[in-house]
Amino acid sequence: MSHKIYTNYWMNRRDNVVKEHGSYATESEALRGIKAWWELQKDNYKDVVERRTNSGALEITYGDNNYYYRIVEREMDEELPSLKVKLRSQGEIESLRKKYLLEDEQVLFDELAEPYRDRLVEAMGDGKKVQDYIYDLQGRMIRPLKVDK
Repeated sequence: MSHKIYTNYWMNRRDNVVKEHGSYATESEALRGIKAWWELQKDNYKDVVERRTNSGALEITYGDNNYYYRIVEREMDEELPSLKVKLRSQGEIESLRKKYLLEDEQVLFDELAEPYRDRLVEAMGDGKKVQDYIYDLQGRMIRPLKVDK
């Protein structure tokens, strides 16, 4: 059965770039996801403007009008990704740290302090996707973690 979801897109007008940032059950959760991302990145925008487009999408501009978020309502047949995270064991963490030659200031999601983990899950809207990246100690994404699947 189909149900409504709200998907965040980050958009760059200048370079015509669109990146999907996660899907949520409600528009307010999607907006909280954007704000959680800004909090993790230590972004403190004072000139944030929210406006509704003719299509009904919510656009959030900040700073330069060439960059903005758009929250789009759409229909989806599958369930949204789970927000629950199964943390890796200490052995798995040590193995991945050695495999990817991580330095002390580079950490896996599982090694982050709980408040950073909570914010990342809120920002990405996916409890599995958060484990696909390497972060700094403040929860900011450094690069993807290429896990053999």
